Amino acid sequence: MTLLRVRGGELVNAGSWVYAWVKADAQQEPVIYVGGTGLPPTVRTWLHLHDRDPEVSRLAARYSEVAREDLDVLAFAVPGHLARRLLKAAVVQRLHRQGLLAEQYVGDPPDSQPIPEDVAELAERIVAAVIEYSRAAAERSTR
Repeated sequence: MTLLRVRGGELVNAGSWVYAWVKADAQQEPVIYVGGTGLPPTVRTWLHLHDRDPEVSRLAARYSEVAREDLDVLAFAVPGHLARRLLKAAVVQRLHRQGLLAEQYVGDPPDSQPIPEDVAELAERIVAAVIEYSRAAAERSTR
């Protein structure tokens, strides 16, 4: 069962998420987009693909290959004490440093803002998960 709470006409307590869109079969430069949301990741993914407003459907609006390329979305819960935007920025920084942003990357560019240690630690774990997932996906695609 999934419980979605609506209070005062708004979805509440859906969590906070940072997510990465990755090429389903690429180990090198797999990341197309990194986002953050307070919506359930399934809802945000659907909006990226289908909303008519290009500011909402950012991925479909910016990445022309979305309908022709297999992509996977990896979503990571953000603990309530961390700022989602700061974690997203830290993840983008680290993915960039590791050479994991695709040539066709369409998300926010990496910046050099200082990152608190607790945010940096979680960002490192997220990047490690992206690397591991991409390695395994690339291996599966060659079988």
